[in-house]
Amino acid sequence: MIFEKIEIERIINDKNISQKKHFRYKLDSLMREYQQLFHKTLFVNESLIMKNKKIIIPLTKNIKTEEYSFYGDPIEIFSEGLISFENYENTRNQIKKLNGKKLFKFQVKDEKEIINNESPLIESVISEIYIDLSQSLEAIKSYFSSNLRNEINKNYDGTTYEIVDKSNYRPNEIFDMMKFHIKISGRQTRSDDSWRQNEKMLLKDQGFLTRINYENKIISYSFFCHDKFTCNYLSSVGERDYYKSIRNMHHKSLWMAIKQAKKNRCKYFFVGPNTLYSKKGITEKEKSIERFKSKFKGTNSKFVILNDLPDYDFYKKFIMQIK
Repeated sequence: MIFEKIEIERIINDKNISQKKHFRYKLDSLMREYQQLFHKTLFVNESLIMKNKKIIIPLTKNIKTEEYSFYGDPIEIFSEGLISFENYENTRNQIKKLNGKKLFKFQVKDEKEIINNESPLIESVISEIYIDLSQSLEAIKSYFSSNLRNEINKNYDGTTYEIVDKSNYRPNEIFDMMKFHIKISGRQTRSDDSWRQNEKMLLKDQGFLTRINYENKIISYSFFCHDKFTCNYLSSVGERDYYKSIRNMHHKSLWMAIKQAKKNRCKYFFVGPNTLYSKKGITEKEKSIERFKSKFKGTNSKFVILNDLPDYDFYKKFIMQIK
């Protein structure tokens, strides 16, 4: 056998993967448990390593659907450099043995060129926004849009902005956020257990809330989780009736979180993805959220999501190695 099984604990210790800002946090045990609760299923580890150790494929199998992913996210393939033709073909043959629908994620050299390629393999092309927290706060802010810089400098009468972490967290406050989210959205979008897992993250110093109050009434919550490497913007909810009167509600909340992540000595802050192309299209709500996040300019990494592994010519032409 060219490939053999590898435990996730070994993947975490692999230097080639542990420094990947877009992937490292997905390996954290609390995040993996959250993904299972979010998707309401168990994922069985099926990760693979090539015997020459040149290729690692973090991989899980959904016990309900029997589909392969990495805890619900597209499959990524890691190597120390450009994969040789022989190793790539061996990888493709290994992947063909896995039944069911699969998606693959690769960083791309030129997002415009790959969009213009119009390959049927392409499901979407995205740009992921990361803030490099090694910079000073002023340097970070200088990349933001001018409108955003103005908004985060404003203070509205009667409004307070707070960070809630392990030191000042009230028991079960995460469920106040959950109930608030249900009120605003009109439905419960994920399980109580997934919210309880967010609380577990917070109590283990791997998460925090931002809370916005207006005249002693809570009008917004946001939750952020992190490991020692990347802080991730996980969820947010706000009272829409106040959007026009307190225009910087989410802007200032996210800026506070960036400062908190820097204080926590995280190396990167993941704002979120922007869709550059989607075969299925995205909703107006998704477009609005992405427009907001795009104001937080930082380091943009471009990725393609494919519905199958492409041939080697496609790989060599469009795919780059992640630094």
